[in-house]
Amino acid sequence: MIAIDVKDVSKTYRIYRSPADRLKEIIFRRPFHTPFAALGSVSFAVPRGTTVGIIGENGAGKSTLLKILARTLKPSSGTVSMSGRIAALLELGAGFNPELTGDENIYLNAYLMGLTKEEIDERKQRIIDFSELGDSISRPVKTYSSGMYIRLAFSIATSVNPDILIIDEALSVGDQHFQKKCIDRMVQFKEDGKTIVFCSHSLYHVQELCKTTLWIDRGTMRMMGKTGEVTTAYQNYMRGKDSVAIDAGESAPDAPVRIKTLRLLDNDDQEITSVHAFEDLHIYAEIEASRPTQGHVAFALMRNDDEVCYATMTLFDGYDPVTFTDGMKLKIHIPRFNLLNGLYYFRIALEDDTGLLPYHIMSSPMISVLNQRRELGIFYMEHRWEL
Repeated sequence: MIAIDVKDVSKTYRIYRSPADRLKEIIFRRPFHTPFAALGSVSFAVPRGTTVGIIGENGAGKSTLLKILARTLKPSSGTVSMSGRIAALLELGAGFNPELTGDENIYLNAYLMGLTKEEIDERKQRIIDFSELGDSISRPVKTYSSGMYIRLAFSIATSVNPDILIIDEALSVGDQHFQKKCIDRMVQFKEDGKTIVFCSHSLYHVQELCKTTLWIDRGTMRMMGKTGEVTTAYQNYMRGKDSVAIDAGESAPDAPVRIKTLRLLDNDDQEITSVHAFEDLHIYAEIEASRPTQGHVAFALMRNDDEVCYATMTLFDGYDPVTFTDGMKLKIHIPRFNLLNGLYYFRIALEDDTGLLPYHIMSSPMISVLNQRRELGIFYMEHRWEL
């Protein structure tokens, strides 16, 4: 059964240069505003009992989408169908009246979520206990710290027994002790078959809590699918935003040797654009030479943000200079390629016999490393536990 069904939802705001433009628009009956599309034609469905993550850059439209799901904001077009009681924890202090006490805000928020006074009375002490606010529950919430706001808001939102729980980045505000309580409660919600929409910049929490993830980019749905695949694509995109274009080759003037072709191969000598972690990989190159020339070969593994992950040279490994000849072929074998998810490429350099002067440098096509494991980082490190 579908718990959340979003069809062609968009949200457009009117941006006015001054308050007077609003009045002029009414009087002259023509636009004096600039439309801003915060969200455009987003469609997806979430089955009941699924925890779905929402990721994206600041300003991508994540919070706009969450407000529409929480029904605190109406879409400009499209429809949203929600099945069951909804509880939402959005930006700090949303839904609270700062002049009311924490006690009074419990009743106010719970009423808005559809509970009766009897149901609130029955849950009230559990909400206070979970929030750990103690006597502060009788103070106006305008005197609360940001952490106290979050404690009360999360306690209310998760104590009304919602069918759908919507959580924005707000969890990052609480202290570590309370974050642990919140995560434990979210895990319990998952085990109870609740539907959770979780928006966070913490990809680790998204990966651990969410089965499915939605990537919002500049108001549109960039990608939705298995969390590991979506977060990997998002990380690759973010790392690659400021990277330079991969060069076709860099030669020294009048270089006597150059790389003619450069390919990445599997064990069957088939060219590849992706590799699974711990599979073998081979770098294959063909060389052109105007005359036999002695020198060394270097290679570097580069991440798609141009970060050097590893670099070495035949000189470093104790090899004597090799003689480059026209039509020469070389291969670099990399057994058990132990990188984790990401986009990478190789740079191959033909150096002179001192290893100081590069004759020619060429970059390989980008290769995607696919990894189904749960570790984080760039590479897998061999280890053994003793507990």
